Amino acid sequence: MVHKHISLTTHVGQVLSERDLAIRVRREQVTLLYRQLPTSITGTLIGMLILATAIWQVAPRAQLLGWCVLVTANQGWRALLHARFFRADVPDAKIDRWALYWATGAGISGLLWGSTAFLFLYSIPPLYHVVLIVLVFGVTTAAVPLIASDPRSFYAFIVPALLPYVLRYAFAGGTQSILLAVIELVVMLVMISFGRNYNRLLTQSLQDRFQNEALAEQLQRQNLELAVAREDAEAASRSKTQFFAAASHDLRQPLHALGLFASALDDRVHDPGVTRLVASVKASVSALDSLFNELLDISKIDAGVIEPNLEYFRASSVLDRLRSDFEPEASEKGLRLSVRPCTAYLHGDPVLLERILRNLLSNALRYTERGGVLLGCRRRGERMVFEVWDSGVGIPGDQQRRVFEEFYQIGNPERSNKRGLGLGLSIVKRLSDLLGYKIELASRSGRGTVFRFSIALGMPPEPAPCARPAEPPRGNIAGVVIVVIDDDASIVDGMTWLLSDWGAEVITSASGTDVIEKVYAAGRLPDMIIADYRLAGGRTGAHVIDELRRELDPEIPAILLTGSTTPECVEEASRFGCSLLIKPAEPDMLRALIASKLRAQSGIRAGWPSAD
Repeated sequence: MVHKHISLTTHVGQVLSERDLAIRVRREQVTLLYRQLPTSITGTLIGMLILATAIWQVAPRAQLLGWCVLVTANQGWRALLHARFFRADVPDAKIDRWALYWATGAGISGLLWGSTAFLFLYSIPPLYHVVLIVLVFGVTTAAVPLIASDPRSFYAFIVPALLPYVLRYAFAGGTQSILLAVIELVVMLVMISFGRNYNRLLTQSLQDRFQNEALAEQLQRQNLELAVAREDAEAASRSKTQFFAAASHDLRQPLHALGLFASALDDRVHDPGVTRLVASVKASVSALDSLFNELLDISKIDAGVIEPNLEYFRASSVLDRLRSDFEPEASEKGLRLSVRPCTAYLHGDPVLLERILRNLLSNALRYTERGGVLLGCRRRGERMVFEVWDSGVGIPGDQQRRVFEEFYQIGNPERSNKRGLGLGLSIVKRLSDLLGYKIELASRSGRGTVFRFSIALGMPPEPAPCARPAEPPRGNIAGVVIVVIDDDASIVDGMTWLLSDWGAEVITSASGTDVIEKVYAAGRLPDMIIADYRLAGGRTGAHVIDELRRELDPEIPAILLTGSTTPECVEEASRFGCSLLIKPAEPDMLRALIASKLRAQSGIRAGWPSAD
C-alpha cells in the first residue's frame, strides 16, 4: 500500500504541472480573500464605531470625524471591489491585479488604524490609552485569519496598524512606556509569525487539495485506483481539520489575553463611559469565542473526535433548560416561545441532543419577526419525534438542501453578523448524522418552517439513594496561593491582574522550572496550579504539573488551559488528574472552577486520618 501511494503521488506531477498548480492555488487564495471581505468590512466598521463612541468626549472632534470618514470611504471602496470581483469572470492573467487591489485597501486600513497612535493618544487622558490599545490590537488580531492567505495584504495591514504604537511608546521615554512598547512589539511579532505559518500551511493544504482533485479526475477517466483516490481525498480532509484545530490554539492565545485584560480593567475602572466600552470589548471577545467554538465543533465532528455518550435520561431535563435559556431572547423580540412539556425517558446523548435543539431554536428565533416559535415532541411507536416550528420568513424550495451547508444564509447577502455566521444548521446536520437521526425539513416562503427528527425512547433508570443536594459553587478565592505557568507574557500579565483582583497571591513562571525556588521564597505551598497545555521546548503543562506535585504536594489541584481539543490533550489532562478549560476562558467560569476544586480538595484533606 505504501509503494502504491508513492507511485500515485509521483504520477500526480504529470497530471497537474507546477505552473497550473501555482495558478490554481493563487486564484483560490485571492478568491478566499474576497469571499471574506464582507466580514472584514463589517468588523472594521464596528471597531470604528466602538472607538468613536469611546473617545468622543475626550478626543478632538474634527480629527475623529475626519478619521471616521476616511475609514468609511475605504471600506465603501472595498465593498465595490467585492461586488465587481464576483460579477466579473476574472481571468487567471489578471488575478494578481485583483490581489493588489485587495492589498491596497488593506494597507490603507492598516495606516488608518495605526494613525490613531498619533491622532488621539496625545490628546486623550492616560486611562483611555489602555482602551485604545485593546481596541486596535483586538481588531488586528481578529483580522489575522482573514488576510493571512495573502502575505502582501497581511504585511500591508499588520505593520502600519501596530508599528506606530510601538514607536509612539518607544520614544515617549520612561520605564513604563518602554516596557509597553516591548510588549506591543512582541505581540506584533507573534502575529506576524502566526500569519506566516498560517499562509504556509494553507498553501500546502490547497496544493494537496488540487493535486488530489486532479488525480481523482484522471482516475475517473481511466477507471484506475479509484479506491486509493477516495482514501487520499479523505486523508486531505482530515489533514485540513487537524490543521485548523492546531491553528485555533494560536488564534485563541491573543483572544484569551484580551479577555483577561478586559475583565481586569472592568474591575479597576468606575467611569460609566469606560465601563460601557469595556463591556463592548468583552462582548466582542465573546462573539469571537462563539465563532471559534462553532468552527471547532465542525472540525471535531469531521475529524471523528466527538463520540456519542449514550444514556437514559428524561426529556424534560433538556426541554426545561432550553425554555429557560431562550425565553428572554423571544420576549425581547416580542415573540411567543412555546416548549411543550414531555416527561418521557429517552435513550441517546443528552448533550448532543440539546446542542441540536439549541441550534434549531436559535435559527428559528433569528429568522422570525412576528408570531412565535414552538418546540414540541410526540410519540410514534418506540421513538419520540422532536419538532421545531416557526412563523418566520420560510425557506424557498430550491434552497432547502443548501441551508445545511457551511456559511450559507438566506436573505443575508451583506453577511450581517446579527444573523449569525451560517454554521448552526451545518452543525445540526453533522450531529444528526453522527447520532443516526434523519433531519426532515418542511417550509413555505413567508409562512414558516419546521424541522423534525426522532430519537429512541428509553427506560427510566433505577431510583438512586437519596443524596444531600450539592452545595452551590462559590467564587471566594481570597488568600489562596496560585501558581500560573504560561510562556505567553501577555497571558501571564492578564492572569496576574485578574487573580490579584480576586484576592489571590500569584506566583508566575514561563516554564515551571523556577517555581520550586519561588515557592520556598514565598514560604508557603501553593493551593492551586494553572498551566498552559503547550509550553516552550515541546513540554506540556500536564508534565510540569506532575513534576511540581512530586516535589511539593501530590494532591495540589490543577487546571490546564488550552486552545486545542485534540483527543491527546483530553487524555493527558485526565491521566494527570487536571481539569481542562478551553481558551478563551470566561473569567467567571475560571473563578468558579478554581473555587470548586479548592473546596473539593479541602473536603478530601478534612477526611485524612490524623497524624496522631
